[in-house]
Amino acid sequence: MTFDNDVELALATACEELEMTRQEMIRLIMREWLEQYGFLPFRELDEGSETRGNALPHGH
Repeated sequence: MTFDNDVELALATACEELEMTRQEMIRLIMREWLEQYGFLPFRELDEGSETRGNALPHGH
């Protein structure tokens, strides 16, 4: 899946900054969005999570 150029650039920047793969980042963004809007129950990130405890800064 590809996105508009500005979204691709932001995604690549976030991946680099948070040391995550593109696939990991998209999963994280989707999960956080779905949780925020009530489509998924909120879950705490634990030590063994595949995101290694990283999260996007609030408001980004």
